[in-house]
Amino acid sequence: MFLASSLSAQVDYSPIFTTLRLEARADFDYMATRTSSPDTTINHYGFNGRYFNLLIGGNLGNKFSYFFRQRVVGTSGTYRLFDNTDFLYINFNPTQQWTVRLGKDAIAVGGFEYDAPPIDVLFSTTYWDNFYCFQLGVSGMYKTKDGRNMIVAQVANSPYVYYGSGVGTGLGKEWKSGLLSYNVLWSGTFGHFKTIYSANIFERQRGSFMGYIALGHKLTYDRWDIYLDLMHHSLAWDDCGKNFGVVSCVNFLVTKDLNLFAKAAYEQNHSEADIIAYRNTGTNLDCLVAAGHSYTLYGLGFEWRPSFYKDVRLHGFVACRHETESKRTSATGQAEFSNMINANIGITWNMNILKVLKDRVFKDKAVNQTE
Repeated sequence: MFLASSLSAQVDYSPIFTTLRLEARADFDYMATRTSSPDTTINHYGFNGRYFNLLIGGNLGNKFSYFFRQRVVGTSGTYRLFDNTDFLYINFNPTQQWTVRLGKDAIAVGGFEYDAPPIDVLFSTTYWDNFYCFQLGVSGMYKTKDGRNMIVAQVANSPYVYYGSGVGTGLGKEWKSGLLSYNVLWSGTFGHFKTIYSANIFERQRGSFMGYIALGHKLTYDRWDIYLDLMHHSLAWDDCGKNFGVVSCVNFLVTKDLNLFAKAAYEQNHSEADIIAYRNTGTNLDCLVAAGHSYTLYGLGFEWRPSFYKDVRLHGFVACRHETESKRTSATGQAEFSNMINANIGITWNMNILKVLKDRVFKDKAVNQTE
């Protein structure tokens, strides 16, 4: 999404890129959750269709291009269809290095977990789960001539516009709240080392903000890669070191078809301002991690793409998530916890419609020429 010189991100910034594709993912999940209050264990399992996406991108002349990604799903009565639109924007490229983008896009935030397409995030952190990142806005981008560095400046709707009555508007009218985000991002590629850094300000209420810093680092070699993301949230001046997250993932390509990965993360929100606000009003100031909570996540998984058909991926993982709530925010006045084990197996399918159409045309031409 925001990595210079990379084709693995969500969107290719090159204006010559054109796509027409369908992608889908379905999983079977087993989740066993134990809670401390009450002391009980709950088992959930079943098949779940997670994603069904339509992607379209192309050129509108020499200096304009567009991109569109729609989740072909809907939740009646709560969200509008447009809320399922991840990307819908137009790029204007006055030169090869400068781009102006207008429309719905991802908020310019650093980190490699955030940068990955959602369909490829097999198990995720709490902040990733809670981030309403696709918002309307305008961006200006500059890429160096060698393509190794890119700087993005963006003004967009704040992720806080989707958090209910706190913004004072009805469902589907959240944009009227006037809450904005102000974002600066830098991505760089230096041989095997890559970065995605950002500094962000998210408006919570008129005149109240959350500061956010995300630093993504990645090492990439022929058969393995590893990333380390560092995030820090700030709701008040004394929040330093109290509200942060760390996530890392390593991939190892065993064969051309099989990838093994391990992922771990730790997140906490011990912001004094947020804890006090939650105790007084029952609402959170931080929209990503609940007040007084900490989360530990770790797991192992695999991805298998058969060499005879790379557009299909079989994936699976086993992950553990531990949640702890401080006694200062707990309803019982005691520290609470929950532990969850999640076992998953699933399949992802990509259909490159353009390639299918081109192959069909060439096949028909070949048949006609032999007749």
